[in-house]
Amino acid sequence: MAKFFNCQACLIMGFWKDIENRTAYDDAEDLAYPPSGGRVKMLLLGIGLALLPVGYGIHCLLIHQTVLPGQDGDLDVHGSGAVALAISYIAVGVFIHAHWFWGLLPKLEFVSYPLKFVSVVVFLGSFGYGVYQAAM
Repeated sequence: MAKFFNCQACLIMGFWKDIENRTAYDDAEDLAYPPSGGRVKMLLLGIGLALLPVGYGIHCLLIHQTVLPGQDGDLDVHGSGAVALAISYIAVGVFIHAHWFWGLLPKLEFVSYPLKFVSVVVFLGSFGYGVYQAAM
């Protein structure tokens, strides 16, 4: 029984996944395919988790101010840069919703692919502009 469970993996991610040789590329590639799970995962991740960046993005849109988290500290952004970053936060929420809500509905899974594509394009454009404005 001790050979079946790897205690290091149990503490980090659980015994059901082999994470020792995974890279960031592997994790990003997993997001291109439909997720596995049921209604609980669809509700918790597809709706609950997706509402966090969407709610924060809407809040930032209303006040025209946001925070750009960084390694050395957070950066307060105001004006058009804040609006762009708020749109990028909303795009993250749309991606999460498309992946873990629409991706878990077998008959409507095809909806998740264009939604994920559009959310990534919107994220890249708005995040790039927001960082550009924050740096100026």
